Amino acid sequence: MLAVLVCAAAPAQAGDENIVSLARLWSAARATHPALADDRIDWDRALVAALPQLRDEYDEPSLRLAIATLMAPLQDEALRIGAEAPAYVRWPADGDMLEWLPGDTALLHLHPGMRDGGPPPLPARALQVILDLRPRRELSRAPSPAMLHAVLAQLIAEPLLLPAERYRFSTGPRPNKPGQWEGMTAGFMQMEAQRLQPAPGARALPMVFIVNDTQTVPHAVLALQRTGRARIVAEEGAWRSRAGPVQTLSIGDGLRVEFASGQLAWPDGSAAVLAADRTLRMDRATGAASAPVKAALALLAQPSTPVISVISPPASAALYPVRHDDEPYRDMRLPEREWRMLAAIKLWATLDNYFPAKRLMSSSWDDALRRCLYKMAQVRDAREYGVILQEMAASLDDSHVGVGSRALGGNSRTHGIGVVLAAIDDGILVANVTDPALLRSGLLKVGDDIVQIDGEYVGARLARLRAATAASNEAGRWRKAMAEMLTFLPGASVTLQVDGGDGKRREVVLQPTPLDDALAPRHARPMISVNKGIAYVDLDRLQAGEVDAMFDKIKGSRALILDMRGYPHGTGRAIAERLNVNDASIFAMNYQPLVTAPEASYGVQLAYPDFLLPARAPLYHGKVVMLINEHTQSQAEHLALAVEAATPVTFIGTPSAGADGDLREVVLPGNVHVWYSGLEVRHADGRQLQRVGVQPHILVAPTVAGLRAGRDEVLERAQAFLRQDQE
Repeated sequence: MLAVLVCAAAPAQAGDENIVSLARLWSAARATHPALADDRIDWDRALVAALPQLRDEYDEPSLRLAIATLMAPLQDEALRIGAEAPAYVRWPADGDMLEWLPGDTALLHLHPGMRDGGPPPLPARALQVILDLRPRRELSRAPSPAMLHAVLAQLIAEPLLLPAERYRFSTGPRPNKPGQWEGMTAGFMQMEAQRLQPAPGARALPMVFIVNDTQTVPHAVLALQRTGRARIVAEEGAWRSRAGPVQTLSIGDGLRVEFASGQLAWPDGSAAVLAADRTLRMDRATGAASAPVKAALALLAQPSTPVISVISPPASAALYPVRHDDEPYRDMRLPEREWRMLAAIKLWATLDNYFPAKRLMSSSWDDALRRCLYKMAQVRDAREYGVILQEMAASLDDSHVGVGSRALGGNSRTHGIGVVLAAIDDGILVANVTDPALLRSGLLKVGDDIVQIDGEYVGARLARLRAATAASNEAGRWRKAMAEMLTFLPGASVTLQVDGGDGKRREVVLQPTPLDDALAPRHARPMISVNKGIAYVDLDRLQAGEVDAMFDKIKGSRALILDMRGYPHGTGRAIAERLNVNDASIFAMNYQPLVTAPEASYGVQLAYPDFLLPARAPLYHGKVVMLINEHTQSQAEHLALAVEAATPVTFIGTPSAGADGDLREVVLPGNVHVWYSGLEVRHADGRQLQRVGVQPHILVAPTVAGLRAGRDEVLERAQAFLRQDQE
């Protein structure tokens, strides 16, 4: 049996959990913080600058310092790191809401956390109003604006338009081939604004609001200040008073970090920020003798004018989102330790947020980060650095995953042995010879069992490669590992030990030849043929412009075999539309994560249906069979879904690779490129495809005897299945 390499989890090093905590914060801000909507802030370097501040994982002061260093470039006035228990306004829970001050000034105590009940109607004697909004106790969530709005409706004579909440959303890296993009790019989404209407008999009165740093300032307060109808006294303690949406992240040993999750926006598009008319040191007292109320009375004695929108530099930069690409850091052949840590964190963060099939992984992605961080501290050379990232990416269980860099040989390992291998029973056999010269030489034949490569048993070599090979299922993992072990540097000489089936082993010495994406045909059969009413089409060779001609050629057949044990050439929709006897309109569903800050959006995915258009030529009504195996991947699986929706197809062979969807790319320090599936594709009815693949109705796999006899047992089974209709 083939050996399977099991990698034991690496022990955690001192400080790893603090690094993981910092990684979570870096990831959340990277995906949602409005100040990172363009490329003015180098968020990679911010993390690299913060990492040296960390000491052991139980050292909270060093974690706080690292967080402050990380977040400093954002200039985020909403930032709070492990805020201590705040001091609340000293007002009894059963105190009167209304207090009269000199000059018929009404002081309304609207402290969140007071007893329930609506505010009293404002007496006619009131000529001006002070509204004290400072909380008297901690609340589990922000207070409802309903009571405040009921009061304000009595104090305005015209409708008041409140600022709208605006949130950044992100959808991950751009596709590997941008011209084939089918999803949504990143940007801002703005919620609808609320308009506060005056109550019957309302009177417009001068107002001053007293706020502090324990709650965000209500939207209506900013709107009244902007129009010149109110002023703001802010009483601040350890933190600045703030307005706008915030998010809270609990990291480390319960350390709370709060930071901006969005913005408030005015109708002209500018950002609404808090600019108090008077700022005081923390007092928390109220009543006529308190400093905040005295400051409010002083403001009421002055004339009021509308304020001009104040836009801080980070807010103004965020108003216009700009796409920016990952910096490849090409000069870092072997990055320094902090940059290697960044590479692991950036890979983890990207896939943690944007890999749509993360829930289908067999192992923990968080644990993969911890293992990678530990190994990054031990790295000795550039190749080992790349291999560690390969091993981390392999845990994604996605056949689309690939890792390439100069150190990994992405630009030098350009030669290989021109054969396709298959794992059958206990052996690794030649399933096809794709190099014409090698085929003519007779040195390797279909059915040969490869025992050793350069003195290493193939089972051991495959097990070693398998640890760094990402695949959606085991068949796909062996397929990719077998292809990898046949790739070499130019000029290499490769010695194979081969068993031809006669019990005798022979040595074969080969010179690898240049790799070519355009593989030779898998067999000598014609691309299109009809025999005894059964048509055969090799979709590995059929081109997009040949679909109609193909249907013309097979129009007299009663059955059709579509051989999809390879990769198609953009023919899927055209074929399915000519087969669409089911009158299907949707043949697949594509899902893409959308990451944004509001809690209600957690886990939201964008869904894109793939449509079939009406055929412009006659439909094919014969019986349809499709041949599939582990080489049926991505576009080939998409074609299978299209045919499945269009006609009652019978799949014959072995399961497909289970990796459909477009390719996305993240670039890491040292110019390491990592690709992955950016969309999760499902059957039209919502059934899972990723990791499962298209399942055959009739399971047939090649055998050793069949290979050596030159038979195509999967095709033979399809032909027998179609002939039985006539028996």
